[in-house]
Amino acid sequence: MKKSLLVLVTAVAIVGAACGSSGSSANSSSTIDPVLVNGRLPRFDSPVTLRVATHDSFAVSQSVLDEFEAETNINIELLPSGDAAAMTNAAILTAGNPVADVLFGFDENLLGTVLENNLLLAYQPERLSDVENSFKIDTSGFATPIDHGDVCVNFDRSAFTKSGVSIPSTFRDLTDSSVKGDLVVEDPSTSTPGLAFMLATIATFGGGDDESSNAAWLNYWKELKANGVAVVDSWETAYYGSFSGGSGKGDRPLVVSYASSPPAEVEDTTLAVDQSPTGVVTSTCYRQTEFAGILRGSANEKAAAAFLEFMLGASFQADVPAQMYVYPVVSGTPLPPTFEKYTAPVPTPLSLPYSDVAANRDRWIAQWSALFR
Repeated sequence: MKKSLLVLVTAVAIVGAACGSSGSSANSSSTIDPVLVNGRLPRFDSPVTLRVATHDSFAVSQSVLDEFEAETNINIELLPSGDAAAMTNAAILTAGNPVADVLFGFDENLLGTVLENNLLLAYQPERLSDVENSFKIDTSGFATPIDHGDVCVNFDRSAFTKSGVSIPSTFRDLTDSSVKGDLVVEDPSTSTPGLAFMLATIATFGGGDDESSNAAWLNYWKELKANGVAVVDSWETAYYGSFSGGSGKGDRPLVVSYASSPPAEVEDTTLAVDQSPTGVVTSTCYRQTEFAGILRGSANEKAAAAFLEFMLGASFQADVPAQMYVYPVVSGTPLPPTFEKYTAPVPTPLSLPYSDVAANRDRWIAQWSALFR
């Protein structure tokens, strides 16, 4: 199993406490002053320990963390906190009195929950000016974009070559009888890739305010169910257990994974892109952006702000693709050759406003669950 590919997955249980509000919908008005000095990170006279709560799939090269410590005299202590929803839920339970200083790894599907529960302090990194505008989703200044990726249907190229069946190119193709029993997806109530794929179908077919079982997106899922879609609890189970391609040991040649899954499966880099073991149905891709923020109640606000600036710096951003198999958000960051060659480009990924997801996520998951349970 390739750790680099597993690292990009944040399988989560969308627990109720992380989806609801603690009763406080207004964020703190406290704003931290800029910390860069002539474009450089501050250096502390005495050593500082900065605690960073992350999801379990966070990864960064030790040499990159060592660079940050050498420049700032700040030592990073990583606190893996389960999946992204469990991490967010834990932060909610300790809001205002956090066990960490920085929260990393919540995406736009959890952003509404983070903001509603007043978890963060406002800080606008000076280096945010280097980030592509499309990733600046939270204009209130609490959540800083760090990386992004696209959840998409992947296919096992050899399986389709052997069978002679056409590779699906659209959502509608996934309901065709020629691929009956071929697709495995993750449960949106227990997996962020599964949630992203469900949201992709809503973005495609429409969710709106229709609470009936005849909503267009639900009718699409009824067709998937009739066509033998398999639902599993996590990305790892889907990709390594049910999928027939890449490192998978299953018999299903279609799986919900990532646009950046193919390079992790390439051993011979002379292969043409269209000969890689796995491919991507790019019309099904849904954009995910991961954020970091300074937890309200942190005893090390300035050090936390320095780390946000560092995560938008050249070293950390260049480290992101090889470590987490997602894209950096800073324009012009170089990509590893294999990542650049074999990751499927997604010029127009699907998306929904995070406020819409926050307002409707519980209902959508409940509607989906009623269909499959």
